[in-house]
Amino acid sequence: MRGTALAAALGVVTTLCLPGTAVAAGPGPDRTGSSASAGTSGPVEGTVRRLALEPRSATEAAVSAQDTERFGLMGVSWKDASAEVQGKIEARSRNAETGAWTPWVELEPLKAGLDGVRPGARGATEPVWVGSADGAEVRVDGGSSALPAGLELDLVDPGTAGRTGAAKSAPGRAGRAVAAKSAPAPGARAAAAAAAPAPGPESTAPRPDVVTRAQWGADESLNNEGPLYLAGGKIKALFVHHTAASAPYECTDSAAIVRGLHVYHVKTNGWRDVGYNFLVDKCGTLFEGRQGGVDRPVMGAHTYGFNSESTSVAVLGDHTSAGASPAALEGIAKMAAYKLGQYDVDMNGTTTLTAGATQKNYAGTSFTAGQPYQFRTVSGHRDGFNTECPGHQLYPQLDTIRTSGPAARLKIGAVNEQPIAPGGTTKTPGPLVVDFSTSTAAPLVSSFELLVDGAPVATVAGDATRVATVLDPGTHRVQIRATAQNGKVSTSLPVTVEAEAPETPETPEAPEAPEAQGHSGT
Repeated sequence: MRGTALAAALGVVTTLCLPGTAVAAGPGPDRTGSSASAGTSGPVEGTVRRLALEPRSATEAAVSAQDTERFGLMGVSWKDASAEVQGKIEARSRNAETGAWTPWVELEPLKAGLDGVRPGARGATEPVWVGSADGAEVRVDGGSSALPAGLELDLVDPGTAGRTGAAKSAPGRAGRAVAAKSAPAPGARAAAAAAAPAPGPESTAPRPDVVTRAQWGADESLNNEGPLYLAGGKIKALFVHHTAASAPYECTDSAAIVRGLHVYHVKTNGWRDVGYNFLVDKCGTLFEGRQGGVDRPVMGAHTYGFNSESTSVAVLGDHTSAGASPAALEGIAKMAAYKLGQYDVDMNGTTTLTAGATQKNYAGTSFTAGQPYQFRTVSGHRDGFNTECPGHQLYPQLDTIRTSGPAARLKIGAVNEQPIAPGGTTKTPGPLVVDFSTSTAAPLVSSFELLVDGAPVATVAGDATRVATVLDPGTHRVQIRATAQNGKVSTSLPVTVEAEAPETPETPEAPEAPEAQGHSGT
């Protein structure tokens, strides 16, 4: 058994906020008006071109590649994942269209074991999205410490299918290309589909449109280990990240950035899959990240020490000096409401998470492995790990996200004054009185509707806790639908009410008429 399983059980599978991703995306199911272009027609093969750094001394190394095939994502890696690079790693790239070189940017080394202890894993920096580039330079200064062996510059082509002006692969250019494996045969895909897990629990909030892995062109041949699911099967919190991209991006670049992250995390870092559960771009388009099912409690690799009870959304871009767009915030809010609503969690509440590692977060709070700690149900990466992520300007925006959802923890508690749990069944002779509750304050709710078989039959004010009607005979699906003041809608999980037909009073039988008695005259 790989070390990943143990790490997953401890909740230490994680990734830092990755600088450098923008994702171009196709629309999710029934999505209209999306800023993203249509999805791909199938898996898009990505490649990693590796260029060895040339030692200049025991503490310095560099590489200059002036004529490479085009790439969109870059990072630096080394052979021993546990080796640390002291000093500074800097890189820059050349724009393939203009020929201009970017300023030098410092690359931050990632913590070893972010996706568990894995055979063949390499040490690596965070990747940087550079758009379309055809040249790169890296310089490493270890200060007074020797550099690790096997330093390489990794240039990721996330797949150029459909990209205007994309360069074709040409022989003789610099670097050693490592292509993703070919896609599995149709029979293998059919077998995988047949073994698909059961759907996740129903949510009180609508499921948002999501660009699926198939739509953004994920090469599933890279993922031969299958997904991991939360041991407890319950998501208790959602962590927000930013990818800290160093280059501006258009929303039509978003799918390519997601593909670039996927390839880099698997081919360079040696992880099982892309680390984030979901990603969102500045246009509000949501992308499925780590495989396993949008509706399932998938174990991600995003917040060191707290992955075993949480999920994540990463915002594309760097939000250190500028906040996320309103569309991106809305995307996070929709996903938070949906995922937390699956498990009766209020996105504006608090929860208790058990630490999977001993460490400190960005604010200096100490965590001890195995001990419980209180978190906001929508938290930033920095709340659980020592990082600036999700950026100094996005972090304060989390309060807006927390209060922007629909009415939370909406549920029916009793029918005709008899307690009932979601999914329960009860009977009535016809009259129906439903008691319900929500954790959202009454001033934030506009109204509640009683739904019978999906249709509204009665409406009450936002401060009400009871509604009544009369049911026709038969079996009915009964729910409460809440409309918040912000227009967001949530719907309680259903209960079943069997309305019995009233008994028809028996008509008393008429007494038999006495037989006629004859008499004789005199």
